[in-house]
Amino acid sequence: MAGESWKSQTWWNLPVYTGDVSGVCSALYELGGMVVMHDPSGCNSTYNTHDEIRWVSMESLIFLSGLTQLDAITGNDQRLIDDIVSAANTFHPAFIAIANSPVPWLIGTDFEAICKKVTALTGIASFHVETNAMHDYTKGAGQAFLHLAKMLLSEDAGAAGDSGTLRGLPGTGRIIAADTNPDGRRIRLNILGMTPLDYPVREDAMAMRRILEEEGFEVVSNWAIGDGLQSLKRSAGADVNLVVSSTGMETARWMEETFGIPYTVGVPTGSFRRILCEAVKKSALTRKSSVPYLEILNSLPSREKRKNPDTPVRCIAGEPVTMGSAAADIVLTDGKPCDLIALTETRQGLLPEQGFTPEGERQIREVLAEYEEVTADPMLKEACRSGCRFHALPHFALSGRLYLNQIGSLLEKGGSL
Repeated sequence: MAGESWKSQTWWNLPVYTGDVSGVCSALYELGGMVVMHDPSGCNSTYNTHDEIRWVSMESLIFLSGLTQLDAITGNDQRLIDDIVSAANTFHPAFIAIANSPVPWLIGTDFEAICKKVTALTGIASFHVETNAMHDYTKGAGQAFLHLAKMLLSEDAGAAGDSGTLRGLPGTGRIIAADTNPDGRRIRLNILGMTPLDYPVREDAMAMRRILEEEGFEVVSNWAIGDGLQSLKRSAGADVNLVVSSTGMETARWMEETFGIPYTVGVPTGSFRRILCEAVKKSALTRKSSVPYLEILNSLPSREKRKNPDTPVRCIAGEPVTMGSAAADIVLTDGKPCDLIALTETRQGLLPEQGFTPEGERQIREVLAEYEEVTADPMLKEACRSGCRFHALPHFALSGRLYLNQIGSLLEKGGSL
């Protein structure tokens, strides 16, 4: 119906995911830098009250520029530069990152030039993360991690050169695979893509490190909960990257291209833990990247073949890496097929052949209504069919603080999502 066409491009009842600007702030929060949101007003309050839970235990230099209408109309970027320089001279951040809302994006603000001028005036490395508040947190955080990696590891990237050499060692000849090494050294890995938007339970960062160490790995760095810039600067010396959410994918691909470091994608949860850890070791040994939960989900019979009264059709919806790992755990533990529905934007290479990527509320409702059993954030329950067997799995990036007290650790207490 023509009168319903607006529903294909709007959200009228379901919430949207945390925006890209907040994703930038979340990714860089603990690293000692200064993040500036170039925006007329409101974004800092929104980020603080909806998308960030660390304020009560630690502070971070996150500022709002307070862009005025006159500044936007006249293109007055000098006030932004002056304010950034003044704050930098007061707080002495390790780096400066600038993100923006729609207004500066629409008027074509030259952020690259602004960053160069800020760096020249302060002597502090500055970079722009392109945002416009029209994408979700996976885009913003992913770009923030990528820019940070290029800034921190540029010296190593220069040493690597086109041949992939790092500090004189060939990229394909590093000592790897603790099980087969003559010196018995553990496989060194980086954890990529960990922010409270996907891992609001802070203990998950410690649990992730402990699990990986129990499995025989040496954790070089965690991007970016619990580790500082000094740890992240050592990332180029790792043998493999473990991507624990889609926000780490761009950095993983860049590090593979630049340093020859392969990546494995997934969360060590439940029955999937051992399979994932073996895949990480295999990636380190063969130098080939992998997404092991896809192998499990792609082996399932087609959805049409599973439609019968005795076998309810089941799905799990949300961010593809965490939910893909959860789906693999369900298949391995319960022996039940489970479809993966990706609701966040960063999903290239992360979906099985039978994965779904609904766009907008109308498509989400249409897809979820086809399932008799659904695992997803509680805010999505009303989009499911009547009588659906619903399993609540709150996602902080979607429902925020509404179900914060109900969010359990992804890795502790049996390690099942």
